[in-house]
Amino acid sequence: MRKHDIASILFITCTLTLSAGLATAGTGDRPLNPADVPSEYRKDSAVIDVNLLRKRLMETPRQINTWIDSTYGFQFVYPSHLKPARQFEPAYLDNGSWSWFGEKEKGTPLVSLALPGTPQKTTAAEIRIGVSDDPQTVRECRSLPATAKAGSLKTVRHGDTIYTVFSGSDAAMSKSISVQAYRTVHQNRCYSMELMVSGTNPDVMDPPDYAAMKPDEAMTRLTSLWRQMNFQWLP
Repeated sequence: MRKHDIASILFITCTLTLSAGLATAGTGDRPLNPADVPSEYRKDSAVIDVNLLRKRLMETPRQINTWIDSTYGFQFVYPSHLKPARQFEPAYLDNGSWSWFGEKEKGTPLVSLALPGTPQKTTAAEIRIGVSDDPQTVRECRSLPATAKAGSLKTVRHGDTIYTVFSGSDAAMSKSISVQAYRTVHQNRCYSMELMVSGTNPDVMDPPDYAAMKPDEAMTRLTSLWRQMNFQWLP
């Protein structure tokens, strides 16, 4: 075979290889389309790169703060968009006591975290932490209160702490309240961590507030928040 023919064959081979490489490069980085991942595109139907989206979500730092109570010796973390309060706001079925199940004058409210709600406050959901050093209250801290739901008493471990858990509820005049309490005794004090949801029938609001969280949804969100707070006693 002549040198001229060999050169021609090599030129054609190189050209085909280069073309194939460019075609591959042009398609390898294309974003996924709805046919590939039908559930992973925006509401406006614009195509997104799912792998890139997941990577960005994993790299986004969680914005959290730490609450430290050096007087009573505990700490927990919470999302930075929530604003802790040191007072418990009373409501129609709640007197703002240190514990919904306890006598108001026998304990102290320490801190509460409320979930965002609608402007009309049709559903109010918050986690409250209160304490009592009243001797009788401390002795009965892990017992089922008279106002709690019969049969709701159980024991759970959350982090390094063992809690007695029980629940209670009440309703009147288109309003309702549900409370789940986590009780424990630490250094001769009774601590009550309570997940509280107060609700008003959205139909009686003016105007009706159908955008408000449903009470069951609110309690589910509080439970999730409580599990993520990583409540710990200080050394």
